[in-house]
Amino acid sequence: VRSLGSSEDDNKKKRVVVLGTGWAGTSFLKNLNNSSYDVQVVSPRNYFAFTPLLPSVTCGSVEARSIVEPIRNIVKKKNVEIHFWEAECIKIDAENKKVYCKSSQDTNLNGEEEFVVDYDYLVIAMGARSNTFNTPGVVENCHFLKEVEDAQRIRRSVIDCFERASLPNLTDEERKRILHFVVVGGGPTGVEFSAELHDFVNEDLVKLYPTVKDLVKITLLEAGDHILNM
Repeated sequence: VRSLGSSEDDNKKKRVVVLGTGWAGTSFLKNLNNSSYDVQVVSPRNYFAFTPLLPSVTCGSVEARSIVEPIRNIVKKKNVEIHFWEAECIKIDAENKKVYCKSSQDTNLNGEEEFVVDYDYLVIAMGARSNTFNTPGVVENCHFLKEVEDAQRIRRSVIDCFERASLPNLTDEERKRILHFVVVGGGPTGVEFSAELHDFVNEDLVKLYPTVKDLVKITLLEAGDHILNM
């Protein structure tokens, strides 16, 4: 495990380590204007994603590159010394104020992929994970819409479903089952995705797969008594 040392000038500055490049981490960096800090950002994702547009990326009305900004572009605009490491935090030693990280890239020439970052202040902004509520089968059979990669994966899956449903050896009942899309969650993401999927199917896919256009069904599930319960 390699430790990242500081220069003599850096030793005079307070060391701030930021974990994560999502909404909280990026907002913190954009509002940090004090040059007396030595800031190091650690995240396995080297960009910030504007997540409200993920449903649009899923169905192709917005390109993925339009909703991301490289984190290095963000930090170079600041008058604060900021370093970015594309890595994952695997351990925090709060007593000794150290963050243990594992590189997201290949190991170095010595075969080492872990390093340690010292800090005076630690900002934990790694976001949250989708809650499965321990429902059996969710992880194995569902798509989550949390990252840009998720949106691209869902788009491929939708098109694959239409390709499968177009095969000549299927009954209409089998085609209906394949083309039944279920969205779980009536919040903003679920409602927006359902609407985007509806438009994607009716404006684009029906032209490519006209024989199955009447077999498509989209279901939105919400545990509450109404959707968009904010």
